[in-house]
Amino acid sequence: WRACKVVGEMCNLLAMTYLQQEDFAMVLELLKKAEILTERDNAGRAVTFNNLACYYRRQGKLHAALQYLQKALKIENKLDQVDNPADTYLNTCAVLSQLGRHQSALEHAQQALILLQEELSRVLGPMADGNEAPKADRIAVLAIAYHNVGVEYEFLKKFDQSLQSYRKGVEVSERFLGPDHAITVTLRNSCIAARRAIMVRDPQARLQNLESKGRKGRGGGGGTRRAKPTEGQEALMSPRPDAGAAEQG
Repeated sequence: WRACKVVGEMCNLLAMTYLQQEDFAMVLELLKKAEILTERDNAGRAVTFNNLACYYRRQGKLHAALQYLQKALKIENKLDQVDNPADTYLNTCAVLSQLGRHQSALEHAQQALILLQEELSRVLGPMADGNEAPKADRIAVLAIAYHNVGVEYEFLKKFDQSLQSYRKGVEVSERFLGPDHAITVTLRNSCIAARRAIMVRDPQARLQNLESKGRKGRGGGGGTRRAKPTEGQEALMSPRPDAGAAEQG
């Protein structure tokens, strides 16, 4: 059983390496092996299903991706200990968003936020003693979770909540990762684009925006546009409503 577990882990690691190289046939072969090898390893099986979801999403097969993510969530919800459970919720959020299921996507992003706030409470919350520095990769995921909540609120035309969430993501990223970090730059640009788009769609939001004090995220982005989040971080992000149009234009 232990040998199967170790080989299953190797298959998953290799599959993600081949996915970056876009060798999709090898990815699927390795993940199908991992699915068999993790039959008695629930944690490993959840990882395998997550990775299969990444594969199918890259192939544009969103319904298949969603099915595997739902299987992964079902397993993880029964486990006592899960590494980074919020990530599965964010992956699911991004796929649901691409499928146009924005209310459900919002709920998954909010659940991810709850899990991340619990995970990081010792270093970020009221009980933080300042002795332990938060891990940069987990802070990045927390900032992305706020971004995804903002995206889904924007799709649902709840513009005030949307802007609040976008700004919170930028604030968290700027505070703990720095103003020039790739995630900070990406989320700041997204926040600015969202603010402009919302003011066009909703005149009331324009008035609120003029009165708002939360305009800190606009500065400090010059000369850092080439910075880019990692592939894994990008996979967690829901695209904004006008992102596709902006890319085409």
